[in-house]
Amino acid sequence: MRSGIAWLESSTAEKNEFLGYMGHELRNPLSNIIAQVETLLEGIYGPLESRQKSAVSAIQDSTRQLLQLVEDVVDLGRIEAGAAALTQTSCLVSEKCASSVAMVAGLAKARSIQIVTEVQPPDLEVLADSHRLQQIITELLSAAVLSMHTGGHLRLRITHDQSGLQLLTRCGASLTSAEPAQLLSRLGKIKPIGLALLQQLVQLHGGSFEVHAAAGQEAGMTLRLPLSRSTMAASMQEPCLPVPPVSDEAPPQAASTDQPTILIADDQPALLTVTRNYFESLGFQVITARDGCEAVQQACTLQPDLILMDVRMPVVDGLTAIRQIRAATDPKTRAIAIVSLSGNTGAADKEKCLAAGATAYLNKPFGIRELDGLIADYLRPVHN
Repeated sequence: MRSGIAWLESSTAEKNEFLGYMGHELRNPLSNIIAQVETLLEGIYGPLESRQKSAVSAIQDSTRQLLQLVEDVVDLGRIEAGAAALTQTSCLVSEKCASSVAMVAGLAKARSIQIVTEVQPPDLEVLADSHRLQQIITELLSAAVLSMHTGGHLRLRITHDQSGLQLLTRCGASLTSAEPAQLLSRLGKIKPIGLALLQQLVQLHGGSFEVHAAAGQEAGMTLRLPLSRSTMAASMQEPCLPVPPVSDEAPPQAASTDQPTILIADDQPALLTVTRNYFESLGFQVITARDGCEAVQQACTLQPDLILMDVRMPVVDGLTAIRQIRAATDPKTRAIAIVSLSGNTGAADKEKCLAAGATAYLNKPFGIRELDGLIADYLRPVHN
């Protein structure tokens, strides 16, 4: 019979694996929706009228909201399952703050709320889990925006003292005697998953979260995280494998063309189609594979310039396929740039992909602008 500790460790691992699979399966259809929407807005299938663009943009906004909800649910489950490890790196707070403001900009605009931020000192760096720190700031801003009346200013001030990082929000308007209780009630009802995630993340960091709602004063929230200041920006970054050189020679058995060739390995037909259509619209040659075994065969035979490899596939999974390509006898095959695609977000998943031999890592869902980045990084220009 297993001991209590062994059973707990096994149970936690199983929960973590289940949440990873669940997140991956939910992100797959969202990846297709986001990619399809962006190709429509870019006019890949023809120009859209003004009203059509508005409708497609509304679909895009709703999909992003759904994606955020999925992320929150999965993250909340990971934390409650005890499977959320913190990976400390040196983080520039102003960058995390700016990214968070951008993420809630649409929500703030819809409520006619202007967000003003201040980080003191401006070059403040702390040792923290970069992803989790940005989540905390984003959820804090989101809760503040949703708790405010329409219109006005939301101020966020971030400082550091002996107790650690402090984040203070103020709504810019004094409360009447009846409003404090109403504010507390609203915070308990609006976006409950996001607020629950914020509280769990704060507890995970050993911090504290307070709501200020006294009559005659500005409503606001104060969040304290016991994070140390950092001056080790370079040495604390997550290690990554060197990028293998991409061959400048044309694939030996590909179609007779000067255009680079891309292999897309994914078992999701819809996502495979939209990604292929986008690359082909730019003039690239595209080949596809539905499982890892087929991907390895295509890589060894056609030697594409770039491979997009989904992590979870039948027959042979993506990580195994990457290892087999890196172990090929032909040095040209071993040198192909491989970007792993995964819906299982997190530093640990990224580390597994890089350790298997992936050149880079891309989270699902992704948009065509991220595909443009891959083209710029790993492919030579297309000559039409």
